[in-house]
Parts: sequence; C-alpha cells; structure tokens
Amino acid sequence: MTVGQPEETTAEESVAIAREAADVGAEVACRYFREGIGNDFKRDRMDPVSKADQETQDRIVEILEERDPAAEIVGEENDAAKTVPESGPAWLVDPIDGTNNFVRDNRLWGVSLARTVDGEPMAAATTLPAIGDTYAAGAGRVERNGIECSASDRTDPSSLIAAPIFGLKQRDRDDYDEVTGYIHHELGDLRRLGSGQTSLAMVACGELDAAISTVHMTAWDTVAGAHMVRAGGGRVTELDGDRWRHDSDSLIATNGEVHDELLAGLRDRLERR
Repeated sequence: MTVGQPEETTAEESVAIAREAADVGAEVACRYFREGIGNDFKRDRMDPVSKADQETQDRIVEILEERDPAAEIVGEENDAAKTVPESGPAWLVDPIDGTNNFVRDNRLWGVSLARTVDGEPMAAATTLPAIGDTYAAGAGRVERNGIECSASDRTDPSSLIAAPIFGLKQRDRDDYDEVTGYIHHELGDLRRLGSGQTSLAMVACGELDAAISTVHMTAWDTVAGAHMVRAGGGRVTELDGDRWRHDSDSLIATNGEVHDELLAGLRDRLERR
C-alpha cells in the first residue's frame, strides 16, 4: 500500500457495512409499508416506484458515503450511477426489491446491497424486514440471521423447487413462459416470489434449489444474491454455462448439484420453441 492511501476495506468489514446500511434502509421503508402511500410508474403500471424507494436509497447512500467514501454508488433510484464500474470499489443498492409486493402490502420485499471490487462481488446483505430474515455473505460464507447455512444437496429433478426471476417487460414474456413451462414439466414445483434478490438468497440457504432468468437482469436486482449463492456452495452461470457476471444476458443459479442437468434441459426446451 502506498503511503497516504486508505487501507482496502476487507470482505468482513464490507459485510458489516452492508448489514448496517440494509438495516437503516429497512427502518425507512417500514415507515411507509402498509401506510397507503401513493406511487408513480416507470415504464408501465407493473413498474411502480414509491416515495419509500427513493427515501430508502437516499438514507442508504448517506451511510455508505460515511462508511466507505472511496466507493462509487450504483443504485436503482434517483441520480445514482446505473453501471457497475470495472475498476475500483462500488456499492450496488436496491432500496426495495419487490416493489410490486411492497405497494400491495405483501410482506415479501427486501432491502439489498452488494459491494464489488473491479466488477466482482465481495460482500452482500439482503434484509426482509416485514418477515424478519436477514441474509449476508462475505468470502465463502453465507448466513441467515447470523447462522451459517448452505445451498441444498438435492439431486432428483422431481424434488427441486425453482423460482423464475424475471421483470415484467412485454418483450420477455415468451422467455418467462418457456422457463415456467420447463419448471412445471421437468422439476418439482415453482415459486414466483416477485423479488429476485429474495429468490437468490433462498437458493443460497437451501430454501429453494434454483433461480432462473433467461434474460438480462439489472445488477442491483442480482449481484447480491448471486454472490450469496456462490458463498453457499451453489453455482451461478449464464445459460451457455459461462461464469455469470453483472452484465450477463441470463442467470442460472442452482445448488450446484443439478446445475449441468438443469442447463441442458433449459437449452433443449428453448431450442425447440
């Protein structure tokens, strides 16, 4: 380290910052949950954004700028950057992942953060305050409510529970149909949670066995959860099997035990459509 430069933030320190920022953000979001607040829309009526999203992100940014001032901040709302930098540290913030659930008074939503260095995730936290669960991962370890956990070890396709993780853009509906059809016909059961980060965290901790998207998802919707899956012993790749990154055009996250079989099944179904 050059004299005069700040010390690098470790993975352990980054997890602590992520937990703190997620908890503080959750406090803001909870003030608005089930309080009948209005919301605006981005692309269409299925893409809401509320005052809660915006104020939650603002408060999280305050914490991050205080705790990790050298890091760039990439966030879904307001005027935050929208692209993950390929060099240096950055925080990826999704103030409310599952806004459609949030504005409908459904408790399945979360506050999610990930820290990357040179584009690669090193720490993440997702808290589901209305449910009471917090997931966090640093280097090679994922926790739920402070207790270490791991991806499932199921291998029988008929026993697998998988979550499709798609936005609701009209152009992606055909892919969504194919993925849900594959899950219904080839796997055990389907869970559509309406929160990609929640789905991925649950794969990391064995509550689900796979989470699947065959279209591009934004970094703030995916990086934290993908890092957790890997930390929990699972695998995350693109549909072609290449290692997944924040800018990939598909995301297949599994417990690792069934990954290659699941990839082959998905590719076969998509090729036949």
